[in-house]
Amino acid sequence: MKAGATIFPEESGDGSLRIIGNKISCEGNYGIYSSEVCIDNLQYAYVTVNSSNQVFLFLFDHHQHYIPVHYTGFKNVYEVLSAKFSFNDAVFFESIYKKEVLKKEIWRRIYEPTYSILNGDFNDYDQGFEIQSPEREFISWKTTYETVENNTSVVFEKSPYGQQLLTFKYPVRFGNIQLMNFYSYFDRVRKDAPVSEFFEQCFNAAATDTSYTDLKHVLVRDLGLDPNRTGYERADQKNIYFNANGISISICYTYNSDWHFDCGYTSFAIKNLRDYPALLIDAEYESELVVSDFLIFPGKIYMPSDYKSNEKVKRRPQKITDQFQNKTVVWRDDVNRKIGFACGNFSQVYDQEEIKSLIIQNVLPAKGGGSGSLELVLEKGVNHYSILSGKCHCFDTYPNALKQLIKKDLAFGEEHHDC
Repeated sequence: MKAGATIFPEESGDGSLRIIGNKISCEGNYGIYSSEVCIDNLQYAYVTVNSSNQVFLFLFDHHQHYIPVHYTGFKNVYEVLSAKFSFNDAVFFESIYKKEVLKKEIWRRIYEPTYSILNGDFNDYDQGFEIQSPEREFISWKTTYETVENNTSVVFEKSPYGQQLLTFKYPVRFGNIQLMNFYSYFDRVRKDAPVSEFFEQCFNAAATDTSYTDLKHVLVRDLGLDPNRTGYERADQKNIYFNANGISISICYTYNSDWHFDCGYTSFAIKNLRDYPALLIDAEYESELVVSDFLIFPGKIYMPSDYKSNEKVKRRPQKITDQFQNKTVVWRDDVNRKIGFACGNFSQVYDQEEIKSLIIQNVLPAKGGGSGSLELVLEKGVNHYSILSGKCHCFDTYPNALKQLIKKDLAFGEEHHDC
């Protein structure tokens, strides 16, 4: 069959395709390439040929779908999509019979620009952002999740991946950049802490890397590159950083490569890296703390320090330091009915009734170095929370001591390799 001919490949019995409502159902006979595509959410489409000369229609609806062109029903599905979205049929048909590895775009959704560069001379990047509501409202970086959540300009949405998003009814001004779809993830956040991250997908009118060039120009002019995290600009991706007194800004654009597809937008991320030490203080319990019994773990042990997202993470109590210096310790407090864990500069304390059981989980060395962790299974909320971690098998000799100390059941998790 000659290249460029508008002739579909011969169908095989390896799988089937059909359209049901606004979905494409792709079913491989053995589960290979089986998927469901939401037609209304399509962002771009490519024709691809891999090193085994397998040809696919690649569809992205916020998830990746490789659709084999020889599946039964492909012709009908392709014709429906091409009519709806005006696929570049010439590129598709000239590509599917080529015996070479390739990746060619045949369609991309075009958006109205989601950002604009302002003509102002604002220098308040390190102070916060301004909601462009009828009565402009400036939001400081100190503002907590709880306060932002209750702002009348805020709405909540679900992302294509099921996360809860905090978004705004109006554009937001960040320095000399206006962002139309400013958002933050709102799952499992500590509401008394400042909002730690905001994002935007910055599309220009043609869905090209001009968005990256525009944003880089204004940020370099206003802030200069972050000397500690400058980043890189390669053929497959550009990603550089800026710093506004502890407010980190990054812009990233991804191109076609062996592992990626051109995203069409610049990913704009703002992260609040500032410290808020008041969030680490539990003065009431620190003053009442009693050590009824304890267990010390030697060696290099680690504890999560993400206090801005986990309200359980506090500073190491002075009473614990006075008694145990900087050792990793678990203590039981019978007076206050607490179980405490301290490691390095941090600690976590739980009501005894909060903890259901314990798990020692070992990940065996493989491609990675492996690890061992002590996990809490809680009566409510997140299960299997890793509170202490170290080398593989580092907790294996302590199950009886832990059960006696904490008075909870303990089990070993099924071991697996660090791949």
